[in-house]
Amino acid sequence: MKDINILVFGDEIVDYKYILSHILEHDSSDNYYNVLNFEMWGDTTEDVKNRFDDECKKIYYKDRDSIIIFSVGVNDTQNINGEEKVSLEAFENNIISLINNAKKYTDNILFIGLTKVDESEIEFYPWNKDKCYSDSKIILFDFVLKEICLENNVDYIDAYDLLESKDLFDGLHLNGNGQHKVCNKIKECF
Repeated sequence: MKDINILVFGDEIVDYKYILSHILEHDSSDNYYNVLNFEMWGDTTEDVKNRFDDECKKIYYKDRDSIIIFSVGVNDTQNINGEEKVSLEAFENNIISLINNAKKYTDNILFIGLTKVDESEIEFYPWNKDKCYSDSKIILFDFVLKEICLENNVDYIDAYDLLESKDLFDGLHLNGNGQHKVCNKIKECF
């Protein structure tokens, strides 16, 4: 039996702390998984990159196995008032930086691919009419993410093809069914 820390960094698209913890409680390996959630509402890869080392240093235990999961990138694809929030080049550089920084702590690194959006549902968010997402842009960014993961020998879960529009409760964020789908895929990686 091992004590394994799972450190989740990213945005708010999936609430891993409770669902992943529940799924792993029923793991037949008798390992103890401690899921630590470092997701922040609205974060981009730039935001996660800027806070990653500080947060990892606070909770990293050398005597425990660790798995670092990144679930970030959908917010990078936003257009706000017609301007890119994060360019594709900056996204690539941020992903590479996250991988290199994570490798200082563990070789067990997993990226959750970008999730699809239902543009018809999120087009008119009442709290921000100037913000929009595009599935075609998400597909492009996700392709780049997958390629970087392959080049760097980092695990990647294709969340885009895993999920359907019915797995989104508001066109952007995953509902319980969508979260369970992603968390079950994560469990398969252990």
